[in-house]
Amino acid sequence: MERKTNFLTRKRGWPIHVGIAFAVVELLSFIISDRPLGASRGYTVIGAIFEKVFFPEHAENVKYWILYEPVIDWTVALLLGLITGSFISAVSSGSFKIVAVPDMWKQSVSTSIFRRWFWALIGGIIFGFGARMAGGCISGLMISGSVQLAPAGFIAMMTVWMGGVLTTIAFYRLRTIAMRKD
Repeated sequence: MERKTNFLTRKRGWPIHVGIAFAVVELLSFIISDRPLGASRGYTVIGAIFEKVFFPEHAENVKYWILYEPVIDWTVALLLGLITGSFISAVSSGSFKIVAVPDMWKQSVSTSIFRRWFWALIGGIIFGFGARMAGGCISGLMISGSVQLAPAGFIAMMTVWMGGVLTTIAFYRLRTIAMRKD
């Protein structure tokens, strides 16, 4: 007889439940803050605070920060909550582990830690730059935009999907990877 597990200790959530929970959080975001969820501003605020601490004379002349003063707001709290919640979830489900090179990357690309971290850094920089150029991140445009039935949200969703397909082709060269299911 299969033992039922607590939903907090499961390794994976059922997509429907996760989607409903995310929709409730998105709805609460509109009700409480009158804004959709978005995380990229939190990163820029943290960066601006570091800039103000280490390079105050430069930070005073950045036009962006004259228009949008970097204050710790709900976007920074959202980032901290995402990190903390993810950590608690991974630990409570027993799936937390520190991995320098994921198994799928090892099997299909390389076992080199430098190569993996190099490409992760490059991808992160490109993604972050794109998010700031677009005026928002995936959660702000794709998810929140789709929830509001904005065409830009659906265009972003298809673009991210196509980018994922092209990246998969580039890095994994269309090889089929058989991964062990936990």
